[in-house]
Amino acid sequence: MFLLGLLRQNSDNYARLTAIAEALTAFPTAATVDALASELLRVKGSNATRGYLRRIIDTLEHFPDNIAQARILELSSDPRIGTRFRRRLQSIAFGTFNDW
Repeated sequence: MFLLGLLRQNSDNYARLTAIAEALTAFPTAATVDALASELLRVKGSNATRGYLRRIIDTLEHFPDNIAQARILELSSDPRIGTRFRRRLQSIAFGTFNDW
């Protein structure tokens, strides 16, 4: 899938990456989940990256549980991900409402 390749080619263009992550919502596959999870671990949280990281989490949230649930749960306890993003992932994993 060409969109997954674009994630690597545009590694520092967060506006473009955000659009790619949004487009990936249409491709709920294990490969997409793995690529987005890798991005969550690769990209450090900052003012410049916050929108992109939110889009990744929003995309993962729209995927069926059988594809994304285990990885979301794993990411929700990974200390390499910022506290707010981990809390959001936990709310998705456990089905609790947690507004951004």
